Amino acid sequence: MGKKTKVKQNIFHSPQTLKKWSLELSDACGSIIVQKPHNAPLIDKLVEQFVDDYNINVEQAQNGD
Repeated sequence: MGKKTKVKQNIFHSPQTLKKWSLELSDACGSIIVQKPHNAPLIDKLVEQFVDDYNINVEQAQNGD
């Protein structure tokens, strides 16, 4: 069997995908209440994903897509 490649969906595709991304970011930020430390590499990855997906959306809007 072949390996399946996961296609990354733009986080602005729907309110649900944006909500899922925001919850992942919230979890990555950790919690003072339950003393869970932040996960800086995951935060960096998620913020980079936001910037990339935002730029794609702006570009599409400017091109009238």
